[in-house]
Amino acid sequence: MMENVISYFIATFSGILLGIFYFSSLWITVRQLPTAQRPIRLFVGSLLGRLVITLLGFYLVMDGHWQQAIACLIGFLIARTLLIQRLRPQ
Repeated sequence: MMENVISYFIATFSGILLGIFYFSSLWITVRQLPTAQRPIRLFVGSLLGRLVITLLGFYLVMDGHWQQAIACLIGFLIARTLLIQRLRPQ
């Protein structure tokens, strides 16, 4: 029982880290698009990089258990909510 709680906590925390990485990278990309020489290349490259790293992170955290994937997704959404509140224009 305690092992499950610890693994869910680790999965949630990992989801938060993955969310911070994904949405911070997205924020940086969007801010650089207006001044980029090749904005499509920047957009597509950033999208592919973020997706590959995030999906790989989810796969590793999941470790064959869908419950851990849900915990990771919850952490990912927590990070999204926190970053939206923090980075929202005033």
